[in-house]
Amino acid sequence: MLRRACLLLVLLSGCSSESSSASRPDADEPLLTDAGPCGVTTGSFPPASANHVDEGTKLTFVSNPPCGGDHFGLWATWGAHETAVPRGNWIHNLEHGGVVLLYRCASRAACPELAAKLEALAQSLPADPACVAPVRNRVVVTADPDLPAGVQVAAASWGYNLVARCFDESALRDFYTRRFGRGSESTCAQGFTTSSPSDGGMDASSDAASD
Repeated sequence: MLRRACLLLVLLSGCSSESSSASRPDADEPLLTDAGPCGVTTGSFPPASANHVDEGTKLTFVSNPPCGGDHFGLWATWGAHETAVPRGNWIHNLEHGGVVLLYRCASRAACPELAAKLEALAQSLPADPACVAPVRNRVVVTADPDLPAGVQVAAASWGYNLVARCFDESALRDFYTRRFGRGSESTCAQGFTTSSPSDGGMDASSDAASD
């Protein structure tokens, strides 16, 4: 069932292109469909709009996980979160050129081993030259219980997503390398803690965090 759903996502998707430096892989490589043992599938869904809406506004998306569209004015702190970050917040991180790594659980406590794999991957990724300490790179790791049935791990960037039946480090690392820094508003400014206080991170005022 996952394969049929992923095939449909790819067939319905369009293509988008953004400039890339010579030191990075081409962003517009062919999309994957049920590749490898984890069935990695990538899709391209160019956002039709990117309006900032009030926190808590009901949002609709053309893909799951979403990879753009209208979103909340506050973005999440970069890094790992103990509780699920609302989609409306982390989509704003995508707009800023970030990549979000997702796992289909209600919270980190519900599947700590899978969360730890994604967190270790995030920590191993190269430092982002656009970021300033304490932020190392534009990655968010969060649970997302609304991922499709059969999808255990997913990733999203502005306009692209990846779904998989299991953790595929190589595919996720390649997705990040190709997709980070390609949002419509590229910045590594720190975000706002949107979940529990234990998530840490630097809180920003609503004015500073809604650009």
